[in-house]
Amino acid sequence: MRQVVSYIRVSTGKQGKSGLGIEAQRAALARFIEAEGCESLGEFVEVETGKGADALAARPELAAALAM
Repeated sequence: MRQVVSYIRVSTGKQGKSGLGIEAQRAALARFIEAEGCESLGEFVEVETGKGADALAARPELAAALAM
């Protein structure tokens, strides 16, 4: 069984309300995991911009997901 780690991010609270929010991403990931027969090892969630040269440093949940 393939193992997956989920990373969910929105840039702003407003984006979360646009239909591209955390819950919508979570639901899409759940459908994918079920359809592909994967095992979820964890989920990491952030509300943080992806802009800037230090974007990775500014997103600790992404760093944790990559480390897992």
